[in-house]
Amino acid sequence: MNTPIATLVRRYFSAYETQDRQVLEDLLDDSFTFSSPLDDRISRAAYFARCWPNSRTLRRFTVEKIFEQGGEAFIRYEAESTTGKKFRNTEWWRLEGGKLVEVQVYFGRDTRPAMPVPTRSSAARMADWPATAALFPR
Repeated sequence: MNTPIATLVRRYFSAYETQDRQVLEDLLDDSFTFSSPLDDRISRAAYFARCWPNSRTLRRFTVEKIFEQGGEAFIRYEAESTTGKKFRNTEWWRLEGGKLVEVQVYFGRDTRPAMPVPTRSSAARMADWPATAALFPR
């Protein structure tokens, strides 16, 4: 896919791979906000303070899917850290005037090959997550 959004997506992740902050500075609108399970609509300045330092620990991004409609896109990617840890995330992007104005990140799972897990009953697994278990009384 070679659309303006797909090109912007690849430039964004490439900036992390090459640690080229200026590329990212050029892609983000002044009104940019970033949200994740750890961040709630932080500003552009807070994003660079909190998130950009991670560029030192990330080696590669492999964009797997891009779904776009109008000025919005969902992106699924696999990232690899400098230690070899791999994980998959999904991001929702909103663009205006060719600039990225909002990103919402949804954390995925570690994608390294799974280690064998001993079989446990569903009740035992639910005991590991008491808040979730409370939503599904038996």
